[in-house]
Amino acid sequence: MKFKHLSSKNVYQGRAFSVDRLLMQLPDGHQKEYDLVQHRSSVSLVPIDNSGLVYFVRQYRVGPAQELLELPAGVLEEAEDPLEGARREMREETGMAARNLVKIGEIFLAPGYSSELMHVFLATELYPAPLPPDVDEFLHLETLPLAKAYEMAANGEIRDSKTLAALFLARRFLEHDSSQAFL
Repeated sequence: MKFKHLSSKNVYQGRAFSVDRLLMQLPDGHQKEYDLVQHRSSVSLVPIDNSGLVYFVRQYRVGPAQELLELPAGVLEEAEDPLEGARREMREETGMAARNLVKIGEIFLAPGYSSELMHVFLATELYPAPLPPDVDEFLHLETLPLAKAYEMAANGEIRDSKTLAALFLARRFLEHDSSQAFL
């Protein structure tokens, strides 16, 4: 299946993202326009303390117009290394740092219309190390036992896609690491 990029035109430039209109040649030779949200890469973390509690943030989201329970996450700064961004976001959103931070995967958040790639990290051996939160974030920190988090995900009580994907990616690391036997 061969798609060919013929042209791009920026049609919107915002604070958090831009939108490009792409002209693509389809495999059958026809042409079609697509709108692509250009968004910097981001990080998400699955922070688990030594007692098996997972750190979540509850925050208002304008898309669904409600508060959602989510794992800590954020957009990388320009040219920021994902590992460094994960360390920063962890401290900004939870007030904790991790002695052990392991990349467990990458996910495209909405590949049908967005370029955003999210790097997912498992954070363990937590200790207090707060950084000031972003001025526009109003987060409420919540902790849950890991098994309860998976139960809530399975029951539809957690509806944030990046959180569901990150929990899925973390599961194989947690099931095979006897020192993290929280499931």
